[in-house]
Formats: sequence, C-alpha cells, structure tokens
Amino acid sequence: MATLTNSYHNCEMINLGSGPGGRGPFIVRQEASAPGSTTLQQDRFLLRKDGTWVLNIAVFALSEKDKEQFMFTSSGDATKLLSELQGDPVFDISLPEGTSVEKLKAAAQTTLTGIWGKINRTSSS
Repeated sequence: MATLTNSYHNCEMINLGSGPGGRGPFIVRQEASAPGSTTLQQDRFLLRKDGTWVLNIAVFALSEKDKEQFMFTSSGDATKLLSELQGDPVFDISLPEGTSVEKLKAAAQTTLTGIWGKINRTSSS
C-alpha cells in the first residue's frame, strides 16, 4: 500500500484535452494513503498549484475558479512543480464544511459530466 509522496514516480499526469489541439489543461493525481494514516485507506489526491495534495473528492465541491488551482496549463508546468517539491508532502484531507461524502459524489458526477461535455465540444470543433 502506497503512502502519499512528492515523487513524480508515484503520480499520474492527466491531459484533460480541452485546450488547443487537445493539449491541456493537465492535472496531477496520486492514489495513496495520507502519511500517518492508521487505516491506510487508499484515496485519490490532486496536486494544487501551491504544492499541496488535496483529497480528490473534496475538489469537486469547489467553485470553478477554485478548481483552476488544480489545472496546469502545460505538462511542463506540472513537471516543474513536482520537481520542486521536497521532503514530506503537504496534504489536506479535510472535507469542505457542511458537506458529506454523498454530496461530494453528486458534485463529482456533475463536474465529470461538464468536463466530458467540454472535451466533446472541443473535439467536434
């Protein structure tokens, strides 16, 4: 079972493909347990532009503007940030106040539908 790290070897870069020519924006994610976790539950984390790993499910509750903090214009921008991260990872495993996992899953479905629609509109242009 993997523990969250700052190593690019443990990360996956995903091309959302809605940018010019289907390149970018990009997100960086990692499936791991939070350092110090007693349950070792594996969760997905997304890398925010400030170098903090955030629970993937919590990101879906954010406004569109706040979600932009997880999208890198180019793969080079994402790679550069990953190369600068040193030591133990900074992470946030909290859920937004006043929400639940069920509400977050519903928000995630809405977001995914919106992303796929954006990708489909771009690829049919």
